[in-house]
Amino acid sequence: MFYLVHHPDDFEKITETVIPFFEESNFTLLTFPISQEFEPEEESVLVSYLSNLDFKELLLKAAKNKWPIAILPHPEGQKATKCFGVSGKMEEVAKEILALNEVNELDLLYCNEVPVLQSVNVGDVLIFSEQKGARGFFAEVFQFLKNIRRLPGLSHKAFLFSADEEEIIHTSALGIIAVEHPSASVISKRLLGNLVMNDGKFQVLILSPQSMFQLLAFLFKSLLPNPTTKPELPSFIGHIKTTNIKIVNGVPIDFSVDGEKLTAKEINISVHNREIKLHQKSEYASKNEGVDEKKNLKIDKLPTGEKREELTQRKIPFLPRATTEEFQELFKVLKENAKLSSSFLVMMILATLIATFGLFGDSSPVIIGAMILAPIIAPIVSFSMGMVRYDINMLKTGIVTILIGTIVALIFAAGVSMLIPLKVLTSEIDARLTPTLLDMGIAVASGIAAAYAHAKEGIAKSLAGVAIAVALVPPLAVAGIGIGWWDWDVFSGAFLLYLTNLAGIIMFAGITFLLLGFAPFRRARIGLVYTLITISIVMIPLSLSFNRIKQEARITSKLEGTNFDDILLRNVKVRTGKPLMVSLKLVSPEAIDSKEMTKVKKQIEEKIGEPIILEVITAIEF
Repeated sequence: MFYLVHHPDDFEKITETVIPFFEESNFTLLTFPISQEFEPEEESVLVSYLSNLDFKELLLKAAKNKWPIAILPHPEGQKATKCFGVSGKMEEVAKEILALNEVNELDLLYCNEVPVLQSVNVGDVLIFSEQKGARGFFAEVFQFLKNIRRLPGLSHKAFLFSADEEEIIHTSALGIIAVEHPSASVISKRLLGNLVMNDGKFQVLILSPQSMFQLLAFLFKSLLPNPTTKPELPSFIGHIKTTNIKIVNGVPIDFSVDGEKLTAKEINISVHNREIKLHQKSEYASKNEGVDEKKNLKIDKLPTGEKREELTQRKIPFLPRATTEEFQELFKVLKENAKLSSSFLVMMILATLIATFGLFGDSSPVIIGAMILAPIIAPIVSFSMGMVRYDINMLKTGIVTILIGTIVALIFAAGVSMLIPLKVLTSEIDARLTPTLLDMGIAVASGIAAAYAHAKEGIAKSLAGVAIAVALVPPLAVAGIGIGWWDWDVFSGAFLLYLTNLAGIIMFAGITFLLLGFAPFRRARIGLVYTLITISIVMIPLSLSFNRIKQEARITSKLEGTNFDDILLRNVKVRTGKPLMVSLKLVSPEAIDSKEMTKVKKQIEEKIGEPIILEVITAIEF
């Protein structure tokens, strides 16, 4: 016996589209709502041709009385068909119902004792919903752009979760999504993939982004095609798989069940295992093999404590912000590194001595050893952290340590240079006398690397490489040698290189800490402005030096390999000055007299367009 349950307004539709499939079977039309006295015959089936809202009322009665039901596709009942995984084609469904002799037992999700066909949404989760209407890539792009406009107004709310009557976590979240199966929601379908269905449990996704940047990255990634492999949950999304959960907030909570907006002080969500007797095929009935009885709890990345309080008091920041609670150990280490200690002074003196002897000996390996020993990178990184967090104590301690380390290095390097009876510009010393914008680039990259290596515990071993890359002690030692020689050119060139490294590291280590969330921009902006001014001042001589190198390279490329009357120019070297100094080798098949050299000089001056002083080495090629 089949009871065709329909709303009075749908009588004509059911007569035209449904009854022709059941006219050869035993059926009765049953008008909705069903009276309290209704009792179906034994082995009968209630066949629903109802909208989503009416179907939920029928579902409650069917679950309570253990009535077998079947679902026909209704123009306003798509959620019902999706909820139970049945076909949306009328003819196919009708034939299944008439031919099937077995019943599939399926789970049913409840929220505050109301059946859930699709999902329970708590808080602001609309940015994760799909665009109504058109489907396809352009619809997704439209939704992406629409969601971006809403990001600046989003904020967290505090929640207390308890599952199976046990307290889980007190956290904050932008929103919460609860579904019985992943396909009930766009975000759960994308993130949870094809999980086991009909297993007496439901899925809860806690959306807790700590920055708009995280949200933008996630929304952009959502435009990409779904991966074939099991998706990986973003770090800002918690996942709970359980049989029941209670959500409280201390104040009434706004939420929605299947799109219907509701408010309650407490939200109780639970799943009733195999409560619905479905007299038709369901795609979920075949996905209950290998049921995993274990609950799932991935909440370790959700905000707690100080982070939770911060996120609930203001709108979501664009960049993530770390708290002292989260990075307490790092702050402790950086504060210790900023302090002046006897071990710091001893290692600074030894590194300077080794670097100075290596510079006089023109030995790169010795100089590299001094770079590794030098401890001055530590207070510089601490100073950068003090700058972005505007920690006055760390700033004062760091700058004192840096200044004393700098003065000690200059004194000991100057002392060694006065004791050694040599005044020779070795290649290692000469290499540190003309800093350019390229050196600023090295300092920038080194500052980023130093901050990142301190922030990420797993790569702290890379700090030795940072020390080698930035090379703070060798230019300090060369500056000290300049003092010992009483040579302003040597001192100024090397000390400019040291200031370049120092300013670049402080600025970009600070920016890296800022981007990693260690401080809000409003707190860091004063220190960043001062450092930017310092860098701008340093950039002036660096730019001039870089332009000089460019000019020398341009002239060298013009002259190298040039042939003047069978005289070939080789090994061209150019040094800027007034006039320009050019040294080169002249290769000729025969000896070159002074008259020919004068002619070559004039030809070079015509080629580069300015007067020169020419230094020549001649060679005869047989």
